[in-house]
Amino acid sequence: MLALLIDVIVAWLLVQFVPAGTKRMLLGLLGGWVAAFAGSATVGLAYGWFAMLSRMTIDLLVHPLLVAGLVWLFTKLRSRGKGEAGPN
Repeated sequence: MLALLIDVIVAWLLVQFVPAGTKRMLLGLLGGWVAAFAGSATVGLAYGWFAMLSRMTIDLLVHPLLVAGLVWLFTKLRSRGKGEAGPN
């Protein structure tokens, strides 16, 4: 749950403060990896290191894609509200 909250916060901050383009998406991937490590560390503290390592293998694949998708969605919603034609 902590990792999903970090995903949403990172995506929102990237849409607000980073210009659209490759830099925004690369920072989104980095933010997804940070969220994966934070969520896995929380699981590791609660359930042990084996649970953390098994969770991290999936989280490192899922969270960067989730943040990138949220960045895309927030960009579309932001451009729709301003009446601009946003990037495809």
